[in-house]
Amino acid sequence: MFFAPEKWDSDWKNCSDRFDVIGYIRNGLPREAVTEVLEKTCVSRSQLSHILHISTRQLNRYEHNERLSAEQSGFLYEFSRIYVRGIDVFGDKDTFERWLQRAQMALGGQIPLALLDTTEGFRIVNDLLAQIEYGFYS
Repeated sequence: MFFAPEKWDSDWKNCSDRFDVIGYIRNGLPREAVTEVLEKTCVSRSQLSHILHISTRQLNRYEHNERLSAEQSGFLYEFSRIYVRGIDVFGDKDTFERWLQRAQMALGGQIPLALLDTTEGFRIVNDLLAQIEYGFYS
């Protein structure tokens, strides 16, 4: 996972297939993953709270050693996948982050980041990234 702190590397390296990842998500990602996302991306605490379906206040109350719920962990993992894919498609972080925060004609004028609070939103944004990657949209 892109946002995994250095000390988790051994856990993620032990994930040999997708089913291992599912188990890790079901057990809940550590609260530290939220801190990593906030430090490494353009996403604000409020935007991440929206993606994770939790109030900003509740997100702030998580203790350092607590784990996110399976649902929140799943959304955080999917955000990580979209983020890494976007950087790959656009070639650099800044360009992708500008795209992620601007209304897109191919999304009916919606902002990609605002769609990432549902699994369908993740699918739509991922599909658009695939279309960009293959030259259908610029």
